Amino acid sequence: MHIPFCRHKCVYCDFFSITDHGPDALFLTALGLEAGMIPPHKSPLFDTIYIGGGTPSLLSEKQVSEIMGLLLGVVDICTDNEITIEANPESIGRNWLKTVRQSGINRISIGIQSFNDNALAFLGRIHDVRQAVKAYAAARAAGFSNIGLDLIYGLPGQTRADLETDLNQAVALEPDHISCYMLTVEPGTPLAQSLREKRSRLLSESRLSDMFLTVSEVLSRHGFFHYEISNFARTAETCSRHNLKYWRRLPYIGLGPSAHSSILPGERHWNVKNVTEYVDRLSTGRSPRLSGETLSTGQQMMESVLLGLRLAEGIKIEAFNRSFGVDFQTLFAPVLSHYQLSGMLSLSGGCCRLSPRGMLFHETIAADLVALI
Repeated sequence: MHIPFCRHKCVYCDFFSITDHGPDALFLTALGLEAGMIPPHKSPLFDTIYIGGGTPSLLSEKQVSEIMGLLLGVVDICTDNEITIEANPESIGRNWLKTVRQSGINRISIGIQSFNDNALAFLGRIHDVRQAVKAYAAARAAGFSNIGLDLIYGLPGQTRADLETDLNQAVALEPDHISCYMLTVEPGTPLAQSLREKRSRLLSESRLSDMFLTVSEVLSRHGFFHYEISNFARTAETCSRHNLKYWRRLPYIGLGPSAHSSILPGERHWNVKNVTEYVDRLSTGRSPRLSGETLSTGQQMMESVLLGLRLAEGIKIEAFNRSFGVDFQTLFAPVLSHYQLSGMLSLSGGCCRLSPRGMLFHETIAADLVALI
């Protein structure tokens, strides 16, 4: 479920969001109407819900409870579930966290991004380090036993020592999950304009490579499992079950403006990217769907390679062969041999997976494999 409201737009963000006071009654009614359009299903089918954004923590306690009520009123969710909400440190307090936890949400992902106030100011975040630490402590006190933290690294001027300080402070809080995203420049963002006007300068590729390996080394040393290029979990149970569905190409349903859905293999559709139009369509009995696509077999193979190699578990070769009617090792033999010799890729246990250094070159390796399809 996409909640597209933010108090302030961060300089690097390319997700659809608007700076507004937050969700109103009309928007929440529209969400409820779209939820009512979820296709009939055998129950219980759903085991994860993810409320993302934007800034879902702009929802009031009452609104969160209403959303959970309307969702659980139209879908049957397994008792062994993972229900996540994203939150920013400046917009959550004890009462909010307590009510959210009581509504059935059992996982929270807090967008801390950095433990350096100067870095936070550069990114356009509107919280400081003190608020971040306080928010984490409040989430634990409210009964959340599964807490994830988001960090961003590779900022202009950032040193390896700065990065290690961020990682060590994150580890010291003892979260259950850490997402570490390398700063990327998306067209049309304030960050892209800043770089174009030479007000900022990105780090060199060699320094970014060193930082990627540093993240993996430091968090692995502290007992975190590097299960996806940008994601680390304390245990197998605290990996993001919801996000794993995207990487494993499993079915999902998206609600809200700009949300994507993929119910049948190789088919996906997406909603209008405008809050007013989204509300207007649903309030007049129309679908919020804007468009869709059906992937060819070749495109599905490409997607399976690109997404599968993001995961530490890699691509399950037998399943790949069964899905696409090919022999994985024969089809990709030249590329597989090259990257096996370089130590970036391995074939073992029926899987094709990247080493930590191989993950650094994920896009290059995936592109070389895809070229053979």
